[in-house]
Amino acid sequence: MPVSPQTSPQILATLLVATALLIGACGKSHSAEPEAAAVAAEGARDFIHYQPGSAPLSFLKIEPVTESGLGTSVAMPARISFDEDHTQRVGSPIDGRATSILVKVGDKVRAGQPLVLLSSPSVGQLQADAQKAESDLTVAQKAVERVHKLQADGAIADKDVALAEADLRKAKSDHARTGAQLKSLGISATDPSVNVALRAQVSGVVIERNVLLGQEVRADQATPLLTISSLDSVWVLADLYEQDLSLVEEDAPVTITVPAYPSETFTGRVKHIGEVVDASTRTVKVRCVAENPGHRLKPEMFARVNVQGKPGHKVILVPSKAILNDGEKFLVVVASEGITFRVRRVTVGPDLDGRVRILSGLTVGEKIVTDGAIFIRREIESQ
Repeated sequence: MPVSPQTSPQILATLLVATALLIGACGKSHSAEPEAAAVAAEGARDFIHYQPGSAPLSFLKIEPVTESGLGTSVAMPARISFDEDHTQRVGSPIDGRATSILVKVGDKVRAGQPLVLLSSPSVGQLQADAQKAESDLTVAQKAVERVHKLQADGAIADKDVALAEADLRKAKSDHARTGAQLKSLGISATDPSVNVALRAQVSGVVIERNVLLGQEVRADQATPLLTISSLDSVWVLADLYEQDLSLVEEDAPVTITVPAYPSETFTGRVKHIGEVVDASTRTVKVRCVAENPGHRLKPEMFARVNVQGKPGHKVILVPSKAILNDGEKFLVVVASEGITFRVRRVTVGPDLDGRVRILSGLTVGEKIVTDGAIFIRREIESQ
């Protein structure tokens, strides 16, 4: 294939390595017919062997696997979320129809501010029940006062006194129940208006609105009508590998970085470490809380959390380009004595600044191919 002056350096390098591998095929060690017969009997080999000085070796970069002291700082992939302690998802306590919507997405609201007005036939029934309960309570109180006077004169049986007291207890219970229902709606038993105002319980910003003017709403619907959150603080939900579980403690300070502001860091603290390990990712959820001046951290942003671990902890980090991914698993090419190469499956952590943490599959002192690994793998698979 002709190489023009406009050919990119990456394409040129790829062509050179591929050519070298083809030329170096002559240098592969094939110990004559016995080895070929064994390979034919057992199937394709899972390794490739080159003679010292073979051309492909000059195009490979082989590095030893080492431990890094950076393990004292535990890095965790994370995402920004609402501070659920300062978030309200507004629902309706009754069935009704939205007659007025008083806020829109992006509006700042204060606690107690009306958000949506509802019209509901249930309101009249609740008011009638409350008025009846109040009337029954008055009658029951007077009845108890009367039977107590008769009891003092010995003119009434004890069972009649007990019955009147039971009626009073029931009347008090009904009065409290109906009063609480009206209080939750923000209306009184004598309020002539049948509109109910749904109010903000927290101060914050309207994040989401799922209600339209005239829409029928139900008390049991799953989707909230509005979502309000104070973005002055946010939760940062991180994934901590179980190997590092002993290195992170609650209330530990953390630093947070996000791709949107690569040169800035935000501070927070670990508030909760999960109780369960995820079976698929082998991680534990860690909840951090961070102050958010200017609301620059947005929910659902990707982030990275760094927390200072206990001293003395080391991890294995390798260059990202040494990791091969076939869509289902991660692989590296391990070099034995610099001339024999095998593909090995490894378990990896997230890619952080061009280096990947090895969770399992490699040990300190082994050597891996960091440049040209993909070509070695193809050579092995093509045998």
